[in-house]
Amino acid sequence: MPSTAEERELLDELRELLAATVEDLSVEEVGPDSSLKDDLGVDSLAMLEVIAAIEDRWQIEVSQEQAERLTTVRQIAAHLSEAVAAPAGGTA
Repeated sequence: MPSTAEERELLDELRELLAATVEDLSVEEVGPDSSLKDDLGVDSLAMLEVIAAIEDRWQIEVSQEQAERLTTVRQIAAHLSEAVAAPAGGTA
């Protein structure tokens, strides 16, 4: 994923959302390539909260299958870029 200003902004917003959603996590700890589980300690319950926060913030729906594939901050950002750009009712 090339680093454009829009993508950096999305990553920053995602980092802030993760820090606000996951207990004992600060924005500084969240890097673009951080593994949610291994690096940030996001367990299955916290992941549900993260997905709910993402759905609420970006007004998208993230299926269980999609959520299971999103294991790093950069993967979530890439998914959001596609989902937000997709027309309503799209399959992103």
